[in-house]
Amino acid sequence: MLMYHGAFGDRLGRSFHLSDPPVLRSQTRRGARLAVTELRIDKAGYGMTSPMGNDDAYLVCLNLRKQSTHELWCDGRSVCSTSCESGTTYMLDLRRDPIMYIGDPLHSLYFYIPRQAIVEIGEELGKRNVSGLAIHPGECFRDSIVGSIGQTLLPIFNKAPAANQALIDHLLQGLCVYMVSTYSGSSTRSDIVRGALAPWQQKLVTQMMRERIFEGISINEMAEACGLSAGALARGFKKSIGMSPHQWLLSRRVDMALELMADPDISLADIAFNAGFSDQSHFSRVFTQKMGVAPGAWRKSLTNSKRAEAA
Repeated sequence: MLMYHGAFGDRLGRSFHLSDPPVLRSQTRRGARLAVTELRIDKAGYGMTSPMGNDDAYLVCLNLRKQSTHELWCDGRSVCSTSCESGTTYMLDLRRDPIMYIGDPLHSLYFYIPRQAIVEIGEELGKRNVSGLAIHPGECFRDSIVGSIGQTLLPIFNKAPAANQALIDHLLQGLCVYMVSTYSGSSTRSDIVRGALAPWQQKLVTQMMRERIFEGISINEMAEACGLSAGALARGFKKSIGMSPHQWLLSRRVDMALELMADPDISLADIAFNAGFSDQSHFSRVFTQKMGVAPGAWRKSLTNSKRAEAA
């Protein structure tokens, strides 16, 4: 089974079809992972990224080069189409399966901050109702603190990180504190959607579906694990996630297919089978509905991007 281990370093690089991008790592006092990855794409016309993984975490991006066309999709829907100047920042919620179109050469730093770290820092700051970062998907803004931390870390990528680990720890942990202090959102009773799943139920159900991504799992089985009726589980999941459990499972299978499509030697029929679809026709219908193009056209665009990069 394909597993995600945090959208930083090589895992994040694969989403941009880059091998072994430089990464600096740290962690909070309780062991939550923090990281920053430097990504460079020197030629224009790159195209679409692959999924970054459905992760309970955020990416805080610092643009070091202007992007005249910044397009972002979340949960399979277009949410942003604008330009981003050099020195601006935007944030991505990895629970929403972000995918981006990159038209210009790219140079950015991607800071990885898991929700676990946000809650931990919130408690240390006495803000015990912090549940995440309050963001507008894809909105570019200037933040001098994020910019200064990024510019301070940038030269360290080209030096021996081990010799600078104390500074890396200070800056990445400091950024996490700053993000919680400045951009955190609170979870109060008024924020809870009536009829939605509790956070533990949502986490349990999505984990059960991930573990049974190939063979599938019944609504009744998930409902029993959550102490709900099948109808209440289905309604609560849709209110919490914005789609039915079946649609969520199909989206995860599409994510797996996108990973597999990076290998030109695997046929679309084999990709459909290995991603858990009943056949290639079913795969094609679901893929086209989510991504807006057929699998063959997507793969052709990916191949052309790799050729242009190698030229």
